[in-house]
Amino acid sequence: MTFETLGNPASPAVMLIHGMLCTSRDCTLFGKYLADEYYVIMPTLDGHGKDGTELVSAREEARKIAAYLEDTGIEELRLLQGSSMGAEVALAVLDELAARGISVGCAFFDGGPFFDFPAVRRAGMYRVFRSLTRIFDTDDPDEAVDKMMDNGFLRFVGGKKAEQFRPLVRSMASERRTFSDETVRGMVDICYHCALPQLDESVQHKMVFFFSKEEPARKSMGRLMKAYPAAKYRDIEGYPHCGLQIGKPAAYAKLLKRFINGK
Repeated sequence: MTFETLGNPASPAVMLIHGMLCTSRDCTLFGKYLADEYYVIMPTLDGHGKDGTELVSAREEARKIAAYLEDTGIEELRLLQGSSMGAEVALAVLDELAARGISVGCAFFDGGPFFDFPAVRRAGMYRVFRSLTRIFDTDDPDEAVDKMMDNGFLRFVGGKKAEQFRPLVRSMASERRTFSDETVRGMVDICYHCALPQLDESVQHKMVFFFSKEEPARKSMGRLMKAYPAAKYRDIEGYPHCGLQIGKPAAYAKLLKRFINGK
């Protein structure tokens, strides 16, 4: 795991956790609009960068993130934000930080697929994700973009608005990337065998689960509402999965600032 930052280290800290197949670079799209007021911390999750690591579990990622905050002397996050698979990692981080006494002012989970599928269905998703990751194992970024935009899973996630993913996919394909079998299994485990930790009602009040009304991940909302009845649940029309941060990053950052400020 590696970390990139934006802004003044003396400013209040926020953390942004990218989604599957992305890196910290993809969080700068909207993170740069937070850096005027906050110290923006953006990890690149294990198995997604060039550091030779493997993605194993959300809990292992949470331990590494918590250790980084402790090592850098950060005792509070004003905002903990996660996108897609990163939202599930962020949930584990929230639980880990609570256990270590690191304060989180608010937590924003964007488009997380908080599912718990049976093993046979997870095996099918492994094959889907294995196929997805191989698209990026090429030195031809244009070819990778074209293949990804034509991929059935991306079109399932994006529906009629899948074309809105193109800028993000181009960023993802900007350099050759290889994902190991262990990392792919970790992706599947995080997305589709997601543990929901027990969180006090006081913590739940700080949480927002944010979905597009049209995205498949929204179907996990019922499971979340049973586990976290005191959390807030918000959705938006007209965008695909995590589409607001991709299509209107400045507006998305403004939304996060309003949330940080309790509005």
